[in-house]
Amino acid sequence: MTHAVVKQFDKAAIRAFLAQDRPLTAYALGDLDDAFWPESTFYTAEADGEIRALVLVYEGLDPSVLTAFGDPDGVRAIFDACALPDEIYYLFLPDMESILAARYELPHMKREWRMVLDAHAFVPAPCPTLDRDLRRIGPTDAAALDALYQHAADPGEAMVAFSPWQIAHGCFFGVWDGDALIAAAGTHVWSGAESVAAIGNVFTMPEHRGHRLASACTTAVARAALDAGLQTVVLNVRTDNTPAIHVYEKLGFRLYRSFLEGPGLARGRTRLLID
Repeated sequence: MTHAVVKQFDKAAIRAFLAQDRPLTAYALGDLDDAFWPESTFYTAEADGEIRALVLVYEGLDPSVLTAFGDPDGVRAIFDACALPDEIYYLFLPDMESILAARYELPHMKREWRMVLDAHAFVPAPCPTLDRDLRRIGPTDAAALDALYQHAADPGEAMVAFSPWQIAHGCFFGVWDGDALIAAAGTHVWSGAESVAAIGNVFTMPEHRGHRLASACTTAVARAALDAGLQTVVLNVRTDNTPAIHVYEKLGFRLYRSFLEGPGLARGRTRLLID
């Protein structure tokens, strides 16, 4: 089948394609929001007058985020026809790994579960006790949040999908111990217009783990999304992170689909932004 590849500017057409599986395409749906749209480039492959595949390049983070959905042959046609970034962070379905690997070196590949929140099964985790304060993080807390995430520096585990800009255009909650921010959770994507949120950037300082602080922060973000009436709330978690999966399941999240995630470098290049 021959595909016609175009840079797509029709939000309604993109939305209709992505809405066929909202939990799967949640991040891309969120990028239709006016806050994310200027940094988002959508390519579609069409056949017989219908969109059969879509590739999204989101340039609001460094490196750009690359994701794809639909017919693998259509995705391959987009890859062949378009000038994609040399350095990327990808979220890709396993059945399209060969398409990605043909163009990019893929160090530090991680296998993730996409989990989706069942609003009817939502069970909030208890808030932390002692002298700790759980509250929403605002733009004035950006430096404290950035400092917290500097501790997430294990090989291949750095917070590559965070920008302080996300605080003003998303929802973040943190636990404070005095003046120190010791745990946080937030969103990669938050869109009232598209009724979607993608929870992420969940992290607790190592010395404060074991007190369910991350669960409390994640609960607060999920509750805010439900209170805002958002239809689709998702998160990603490593497939081998069994304790975290169990925590999220207790909150009401359910396993949905597996993903591949990590940095990519165009073959023939010699430098990576992410080590």
